[in-house]
Amino acid sequence: MLKRLTYFSIDHPKMVVIFTLVLTGLFLFQFPKAHIDTDPENMLEVHQSDRVFYGQIKEDFGIRDLIVLGIRDDSGIFQIETMAKIARITDDILKIEGVIVEDVISFTTTDNVTSEGGLLQVRRIMETVPNSKEEIDAIKAGVYDNPLFVEKIVSKEGDAVALYIPIQKKDMSYRISKEIESIVQEQLGKGQNYYVAGLPVAEDTFGFEMFVQMGILAPLIGMVIFVLMFLLFRKLSLVVSPMIVAMFSVAWGMGALIGSGFTVHIMSSMIPIFLMPIAVLDSVHILSEFYDRYPALRDRKQTLMAVTDELFTPMFYTSITTAVGFASLALADIPPVRVFGVFVGFGVMAAWLLTVTFIPASIKIQKVKGKG
Repeated sequence: MLKRLTYFSIDHPKMVVIFTLVLTGLFLFQFPKAHIDTDPENMLEVHQSDRVFYGQIKEDFGIRDLIVLGIRDDSGIFQIETMAKIARITDDILKIEGVIVEDVISFTTTDNVTSEGGLLQVRRIMETVPNSKEEIDAIKAGVYDNPLFVEKIVSKEGDAVALYIPIQKKDMSYRISKEIESIVQEQLGKGQNYYVAGLPVAEDTFGFEMFVQMGILAPLIGMVIFVLMFLLFRKLSLVVSPMIVAMFSVAWGMGALIGSGFTVHIMSSMIPIFLMPIAVLDSVHILSEFYDRYPALRDRKQTLMAVTDELFTPMFYTSITTAVGFASLALADIPPVRVFGVFVGFGVMAAWLLTVTFIPASIKIQKVKGKG
């Protein structure tokens, strides 16, 4: 019964090609709706007990995701010029959107509590930029007299200082960290270095770079497949159609994922890399068999019918078993893995459908030459 799809495509090739292009366009229109998710925490269910407990603890204790900026000066932090740079850097960081200004910990934003004449004095560690060695020494003495600051805000050796920058949301961390780096690079000079750290930075940077790598690797893999097939078959017509099927399959798979309202997670970004090699396989079988049989039959419709009768069933079973294998990941406890498995399975079947409809239709339309 399913063979009728191919028979219909052979009899109405232009209609099938146009319908395929329109349907692919509809899937592509879903791409602007994509929401990128680089948070590894979402590898767990929202209601998973450990995740709920972790979130509750953060809320109860007012714990924020932190970016930590470390500044090191080989000549020592406690110098007029260096202290002025730290003050300017802090002022610029406080202007970054997404930074929780009131919770930033640094020389110019953190209070130091001291006792003077039996009274507690609360003032900033560095209220103004020091202009003399005496003022520098006073700040240094105040910092090292408070054990809460040593090895937290300033190193024991006095050659490094740390700024703790809480942010509103962890998915802002990559952008904020890049803005911080830009600010620091403008200020620091020779013998001065900076370091940006923090769990949200590591998580968000990993996710961001992962998507960048996928964006590079997917086209690269497509190009490698194209070159290998051309070297093997030496016929451009044997290469172009399978590559179109591969690209359309990726468009269908990712478009269906995005259109269904799922976020594009780190796992989901790998779907094109899995789909492209799988999608070309059945197409190559059909085209190879067609070009082997055509010189003898000299009739495109008869050749396509003969190829369909021979290859349709094995192609269907290889595709359906592959799709079921990936779709079985829907039973996993990890949400992004479930989404990955289901939509790779969908993409595999989309590749099969395109192979048994679009490929015969495209062959029927294009000019075919016999061998030799």
